[in-house]
Amino acid sequence: MIFGKSSIVAGSIILGFVHQAVAASFPSGVVTYWGQNSANSESAQKGLAEYCDDSSDVLIAGFITNYNVGDLPTLNLANACTGTFFEGTNLLKCDHTCQKKGKKVLLSLGGASGAYGFKSDDEGKTFANTLWNLFGGGDSKTRPFGDSIIDGFDLDIEGGGSTGYVAMIKELRTLFKKDSSKDYFITAAPQCPFPDAMLGDVISEAGVDAVNVQFYNNYCSTTGSSFNFDQWDDWAKNKSPNKDVKVFLGVPGSSTAAGSGYAKIEDLKPIIKDLSKYSSYGGVTVWDASQSYNNKDASPNFAVALADIVHGSSSSNDDNDDSSDAGNDKTIDPSTTSATPGPTSTTSDGNAETTTTTTTSAPSPSSTEDSDNDNDDAEQEDTCVQDGDECSNDGQYKCVGSGFAVCNHGKWVVQQCAAGLSCMSTTDGSSIYCTQTSGSGNKNTCSNKQTLSSKADVAGPAPKAYNAARVTTQLSVKKSDDKSFQAVVNARRKDSKPFGSTVVVQMTMPPNIKVTSVDHGKVQQKGRKVKIQLKNTKKKSMSVVFTIAGSVDQGSVFNAPSANSIKFMT
Repeated sequence: MIFGKSSIVAGSIILGFVHQAVAASFPSGVVTYWGQNSANSESAQKGLAEYCDDSSDVLIAGFITNYNVGDLPTLNLANACTGTFFEGTNLLKCDHTCQKKGKKVLLSLGGASGAYGFKSDDEGKTFANTLWNLFGGGDSKTRPFGDSIIDGFDLDIEGGGSTGYVAMIKELRTLFKKDSSKDYFITAAPQCPFPDAMLGDVISEAGVDAVNVQFYNNYCSTTGSSFNFDQWDDWAKNKSPNKDVKVFLGVPGSSTAAGSGYAKIEDLKPIIKDLSKYSSYGGVTVWDASQSYNNKDASPNFAVALADIVHGSSSSNDDNDDSSDAGNDKTIDPSTTSATPGPTSTTSDGNAETTTTTTTSAPSPSSTEDSDNDNDDAEQEDTCVQDGDECSNDGQYKCVGSGFAVCNHGKWVVQQCAAGLSCMSTTDGSSIYCTQTSGSGNKNTCSNKQTLSSKADVAGPAPKAYNAARVTTQLSVKKSDDKSFQAVVNARRKDSKPFGSTVVVQMTMPPNIKVTSVDHGKVQQKGRKVKIQLKNTKKKSMSVVFTIAGSVDQGSVFNAPSANSIKFMT
């Protein structure tokens, strides 16, 4: 629920802090986002108290979706908590009780929904004081959680630009010093393309305690060859003002929690084990509780199974267990109310006019390769295949430098992508496609041949982003074969004007591609020109992520549309 100006929707929240005499680093382990009920089910999101178990070390409640600088911001916690209003205001208050479970609880700013941003550094400073008085150690007659105090703030800035955030962070740090009874933290949730379009400069100028990097909905997901944890580790060690900053692996809690990038527990296990070699590695961040606790891909659920792996892989639990610390924890009473009905998905009208170009048949890009094959397999060696090398899986495709190789009758046949394009792994790791790249990756795509367990230090080329005055966009291909494709479009506002209820996108596709459907909308294609009308289920948002699907001429490799051809008309 998003209320209008000068309103806060406050939800049930556990503010589990403990008194500590000295400053501590941000806890390692599992970070879980809560508050948005992304599963869109009345019973999926429970009160935060339900998640204060051993499966989560830190809980992040979100989001503040409208800053309304100088007045009261808007806090949206979906179906959590209805309370009484402060007299004469639209600001909800919730009852609170006490708990001593030692969990850290942060409040997140931003998210996909709403409209937010600052026009100046002064606005950032002003808003820092608002946050401190409403939720921190300050004072206000309209504190949604009463005298409970959160443990810090998280920046999940999906749009609106970077103006004012450095000033806000620095002001918050100054305010934190007024309360020596506890530790306060500031974290950020950048997307995995490095540097993040919104937070890149912010986190490199103002120190944060941890980054919850979103390794999904982008080319740099955990399952593709361009997984770039090493870039974030390098940033943590060499560029971050805080040399003790922790980098968390952000993952979707289920296949429905993100457009792409979901990995099952059995696939995450070797990745997490490999990440533990990085000194900056802090653990795993999950989006979100409504998804992970209801995901039965693992027993008893994804959240518990993930926590077992993360806590078991940690070489030290110094930061993971605060249960022995004493304090007068003040918490909000858990409760939930009926959820707003979730959105329903529709696909295209199926009547798009298209023209296609027939190409000579070739073996199809295969999705049958097991990405977790034994490391002793000759085809998994960390070297590029050569033209004429033996292969065993006819129809299998691999990236070779900027080109690709196809297994044809037991021999690798090396080919080049079209002029100006380079080979990329699909985000599910099963095949390849060709696209424009920015060259920001630090390794070539031969590393696509590695198994998931050895890809933590692989950063392949980055697809070229579409950057206009008001929107920055990434298109990454989720899966592709010789007949069809699925691609994820991730668009973010660079200004404070949000996307509206209808989003219109135009792009020019290569001649062998036909777009036939889009999530929550319809598509029309005339020749190579594609027009997408997308229903924004959030009504107003700083970002939109949607999946397009369609057909590929038989025998073709999918070529992504030119980055310069993608235009947002609204």
